[in-house]
Amino acid sequence: MRSNPKPGPAERLWSFSFSAKLLLFSLLLVSTAAVDPSIAETKSERCTGYAHQAAQATPTTTGVARGAARGAVIGAVTGNAGAGAATGAVVGTVRKQQQQHHSFQYYYDKCMSR
Repeated sequence: MRSNPKPGPAERLWSFSFSAKLLLFSLLLVSTAAVDPSIAETKSERCTGYAHQAAQATPTTTGVARGAARGAVIGAVTGNAGAGAATGAVVGTVRKQQQQHHSFQYYYDKCMSR
């Protein structure tokens, strides 16, 4: 039987001085911070995310409801408001998508030029 058993990893860790523990903790903190995936993103990926969020937040001047209203007015003049509203809704949807695409491209180009 041994009188002094060999200390385990936990006992060896706590036997270090305070400065050694602080250094070990700092190294651990720095190594986990370096693994953050946002640091590894390329400029293009960062700008894509920025442009997507900015384009979604940018209001558009058209959409389904406004297109349907325009179509209904035109349809009422020509005699078929329902068909005009349906056509206007489709046109409004396409216009909204085009505006969002142009907004995305603007913000992306602005970010990449920095």
